[in-house]
Amino acid sequence: MPNSADNGLKYMLALVRIALGVIFLLFAEYKVFETGFAHGGMQKWIGGFLQNDMVVYWYRPFLENVVMPHATFFAYLFGAGELLVGLALVTGVWVRPAAAGGAFRMLNLLLSEWIGVGPNARIWQYFGAQLDHICPLMIFLILMAEREPQLSLRRFFPRSSVSRR
Repeated sequence: MPNSADNGLKYMLALVRIALGVIFLLFAEYKVFETGFAHGGMQKWIGGFLQNDMVVYWYRPFLENVVMPHATFFAYLFGAGELLVGLALVTGVWVRPAAAGGAFRMLNLLLSEWIGVGPNARIWQYFGAQLDHICPLMIFLILMAEREPQLSLRRFFPRSSVSRR
């Protein structure tokens, strides 16, 4: 008979996973479905990080020499990545790969911006700045969690003999 405390923990982790997925979807929405982020927005943000010396020193050349010249591509890539991570976390399908991708995405953000948003910022910017520190921890917990997530749509997908090992 399953332990009720373990079962409760599994459902709590599932709720955290779903909430984090919704946050990723919210941030992906404007990056993927609006043109402002890909066509100027990302350049503005990264340019501000670089200008205000917010970037980790060894990560700076990557942003200046690789990301900035191809900012539109990277903006859509990051937006699509956030969208896929969000969908996977909300649905419970491919949670571990999504958690690894989300952790990679958050690591890039942490390396790009270490200082808070400052005064006169819009309210969502303060929320987003706090995610820099909270999301990597949550994603790591989800990544290390049980193989079969609760509240998942995986039960609707047939399993192959390879995944049963």
